[in-house]
Amino acid sequence: MAVSTPASVRAEPREPEATDGTIVALDAGDFVVDVGATKGAHDGDVVDVWRPVRLRHPVSGLVLLDRFRIGALRLVQVRRTLSLAIVEGKTSRTPVAGDVLVLAEARDPSADGTPGKVDRVHERVAPLAPEPIVAAAKLTPGSGSNAGLADDAEARDLAKLMTSLTGSEPGHRAVAYEMFVRAHASSRFATVLREETAALRAPREVERQYLASAPKLGRVRAGVPQRFAVELDPLFVGAVVHVRRRGAASYRSIPMGSSGPRYWTATLPGDAMTNDGMEYFVEGLPKASPPVAIVGKPETPRRVEVDALPGPLRVTGTKASVSVQSEFASFNVTRANDYVWQTEGSVGWRLRDEGLRAVRSGFGVLRGQGGSLDDLDRLQRDPSPVGLTYGYVEAEIALSPTFSILARPVLGLRERGVTGGAQGFVRIGSDLRTNLSVGGEVLGSVGQRGIVQLDWRTLRRLPIALRTEVTNQPADGSDVGARAIIQVGYEVTPEFALAARVSYQGRTIHHAGPGTGLAVSYQW
Repeated sequence: MAVSTPASVRAEPREPEATDGTIVALDAGDFVVDVGATKGAHDGDVVDVWRPVRLRHPVSGLVLLDRFRIGALRLVQVRRTLSLAIVEGKTSRTPVAGDVLVLAEARDPSADGTPGKVDRVHERVAPLAPEPIVAAAKLTPGSGSNAGLADDAEARDLAKLMTSLTGSEPGHRAVAYEMFVRAHASSRFATVLREETAALRAPREVERQYLASAPKLGRVRAGVPQRFAVELDPLFVGAVVHVRRRGAASYRSIPMGSSGPRYWTATLPGDAMTNDGMEYFVEGLPKASPPVAIVGKPETPRRVEVDALPGPLRVTGTKASVSVQSEFASFNVTRANDYVWQTEGSVGWRLRDEGLRAVRSGFGVLRGQGGSLDDLDRLQRDPSPVGLTYGYVEAEIALSPTFSILARPVLGLRERGVTGGAQGFVRIGSDLRTNLSVGGEVLGSVGQRGIVQLDWRTLRRLPIALRTEVTNQPADGSDVGARAIIQVGYEVTPEFALAARVSYQGRTIHHAGPGTGLAVSYQW
């Protein structure tokens, strides 16, 4: 039966999609809308905000279209094609890009109730009802052997199920649909419910239109950090770029920082730019859902060609280095007659992990006083002065990445002429990570020492060395003593490090004292 509409509220029908504009962006708290002067808008006009809804009917499978008013915006700066707008009053939902707009310049009925002066909003919304009505009509069984929908027990059960699932998670709805189909295997609704279950369980991904702009990186230079930026839909509250050298097994994840509304930036590390190329992908972080790959994917990243620097590119693990260290150690703090002061500098080049791993060259100055315990403590004789200025070269041969041998010949000058010496170590473990070194040293006129040192590299930016020595230095005629040394470094930058050393050494419990030292190193 047709239902008549009073003349005072009846309006000329318009297409359901008829609108005045759309929210196109959110900029610094203002909404950018495509309602401008060309559409008759003026500063101060109010536009109603409508949320479009597109749903598939769970029973009939028909697509239902409608929209719901969620609030209003006031135009604060109208230009020719675009305007800035702010929220007017309260909204039932937060307006987002894609919501449609209708100018809400309502014309109130005249005082005498003259028909035909209709609120513009009502005029536009009224025609949106026909499609859902048609969908429901198609569900109603015809006359004859089929009962009406209201008398259909199966339809009533499904209606109760749908009502009970309001607001539930997709996975919960999928299980409920499966149980309904099992209980009503011959139901006329079984096919559409199976399709709906499959759709609910299908992997979901934010559509690509959420990405506003992501210019593809062109060619980059090897070893040079690269600034990278993307423009994202306001849906995303953060972004992460994942980068790796081409062919590497894993990515390095770099959080991107906000540089203004919609824009996110990060600096890609230079060590990811190698002659083989670089790969990356970007994930957007929605407010209340898991990260979404929006530029490339882990399995199909974007690739960037790399321009090699002039000359051979330094291979990972090769390092040039320069270091200087100085140390004072007292073996008899009560009389200051048994001590050594030594300063040493070196330059070196690390070549590879296996084979000839590294070569180093350096110089040193050693000064001190010493003697036997009998001369110094019992007979109270003056100590023997010791002085040596020396140079050396050193080579490290790696038999494997975790086992190497170090050899150092030494040539020195002393007061009475030229002398020589040598130092040798066995290193267990990589020199770039935690390792253990065991070895010894012989220096003419100075003495000998055995050394065990653990380089502990597990703390970020804090290299630690634990060292013990057994020695008769600084004078070759001294009795044997022992030293315990701890050195703690700090990497100010990945290239530049400082270190401080403290020690305690002695020949007997009554003939002992402390020591201290400093070191600085730079590698590139």
